[in-house]
Amino acid sequence: MSIPDYSNTPDHDLLALFKTTGSNETIGVLFKRYSHLVYGVCNKYLKDEEAAKDAVMQIFEKLLKDINKHDIQEFKPWIYTVAKNHCFMILRAKPKEISGQENDFMEKQAFLHLPVEPAEELNEKQQQLQKLDEAISQLDEHQRTCIELFFIHEKSYQEISDSTGYDLNKVKSYIQNGKRNLKILLEK
Repeated sequence: MSIPDYSNTPDHDLLALFKTTGSNETIGVLFKRYSHLVYGVCNKYLKDEEAAKDAVMQIFEKLLKDINKHDIQEFKPWIYTVAKNHCFMILRAKPKEISGQENDFMEKQAFLHLPVEPAEELNEKQQQLQKLDEAISQLDEHQRTCIELFFIHEKSYQEISDSTGYDLNKVKSYIQNGKRNLKILLEK
């Protein structure tokens, strides 16, 4: 019995095959396609090559168990978001240095053009950072991905379009609408 060649099969077809047949070969193809992307995200956030490699394996192991729970329209931006969130969970579990938390908070405020108010207590800054993270997580997948790539990773509209497959005008729209929705969420 020969193994089918899925190398040219689109992502959505591989996902559909996996959901109907449970064939790990289809997920293996997706792993091969996107492991470098997932590793890059993990290495960027974790700043440790070995920890990033471990995270990639954890993400794809979890993927095998959880993929049927999600309605995935576009795999690439979805797996990017999964990888990023996995790294955030790892980082939250580790004690952070005070300066790192302050820097993260200030960077996110600056990127999103939010008013920067001097906070006297680190606890207050942590709460504000958590509120911002929660607000970002409430955006729809397209807006969240574009907001993070544009403001946090400082990607251009074209780079976001290239990496996500979204139309350039859609990228601009997702960012504009995402900023407006963030402002609304943060003002609640």
